Amino acid sequence: MNLESCQRVIVMNKNIVVITSMPGEVDTSYQQYCLNTWKWWCNKNDVELLILDKPLSDTSFMKPTWQRWYVFDILESNGIDCDKVALVDVDTMVRWDTPNFFDMTGDKFSAVVDQDNIGWVKQSIDGYKDFFNEVNLHWLDYFNCGFIVMSKQHKKICDEIIKFWNQNHEKLIHLQNTISKGTDQTPVNYILKGSNFKVNYLPKTFNLTHFNRKEILQDLMFIDCGYVWHFNGFDKSWRTPLMKDTWNKIKDNYEN
Repeated sequence: MNLESCQRVIVMNKNIVVITSMPGEVDTSYQQYCLNTWKWWCNKNDVELLILDKPLSDTSFMKPTWQRWYVFDILESNGIDCDKVALVDVDTMVRWDTPNFFDMTGDKFSAVVDQDNIGWVKQSIDGYKDFFNEVNLHWLDYFNCGFIVMSKQHKKICDEIIKFWNQNHEKLIHLQNTISKGTDQTPVNYILKGSNFKVNYLPKTFNLTHFNRKEILQDLMFIDCGYVWHFNGFDKSWRTPLMKDTWNKIKDNYEN
């Protein structure tokens, strides 16, 4: 496993945005629109941007969503020191005037609640509960892993997540192929709930999901409704054209 495999796009100090975009089973042709916005935002806010684009393991075995939790080991192997890390999905775009969320999180593990599809969340919680019999995870506390901010102290959580994968990967792969309710997200919720770390819940504007369910997809209304737009909750074939249309509408805001 080569932990030095990453791409430093913008080199700064202190805080880092990390985006996972590894070649594999998922079409990531839309990543250009994601990176267009995040590169600009990171440069504006003196934040480093790191792209995890080289798999540490076969992605058909260990999904990129699991591999990203090696983030602190990757940073250490590449000699990168930082105060805070934001793990951001490659199917997101960040609005040009988004405030610096690193200034809002302190040293807390920060995320946004995921309550747009409660049925999916409850089924996923139930699907993974046999791994965590002593942890009571309620759907009201459930967060989305598409936008997470951590500090150095949360390496312990990342280590626990990787340890959990290593100990249970055969059962996890089976579940991922049967209940089809996510990969790492629900186990990560369970692990946080069972830890000594409390989740700091950020406003939903920092991970605006399920535009269609919110009825803000028409005319790209979601642009005015959030800071970080997460293009999920609809047919994946929509993603690239929708992100392209969004970029074409807003790109003039990123020129200066």
